Amino acid sequence: MQEIGSLQVVFMGMGTVFISLIILIVMIIVMGKIMQILVKDVLPKKQEQTSVIGVDKVEKQKIIAAISVAIAEELKTDVSKIQIHSITSLKSNKA
Repeated sequence: MQEIGSLQVVFMGMGTVFISLIILIVMIIVMGKIMQILVKDVLPKKQEQTSVIGVDKVEKQKIIAAISVAIAEELKTDVSKIQIHSITSLKSNKA
């Protein structure tokens, strides 16, 4: 019986790993294509993007809460100490 050399073991191991990774990548791509086909019918058409001005009151409250938490985290303070008086959009409405 022949002894297996160390280089042969290294190449077999590396080959096994790379082949497994290639198979995994192909499987992920194929599953992604299948999911795109299946989900295309379920999801509604792309809706118009709404700006901060066009959202309802509940959405504005969620946005303000998220901004408050982010500012409080950055300042390392309590959220109850943060008061937001106004929010303006930085992007221009000129087209």
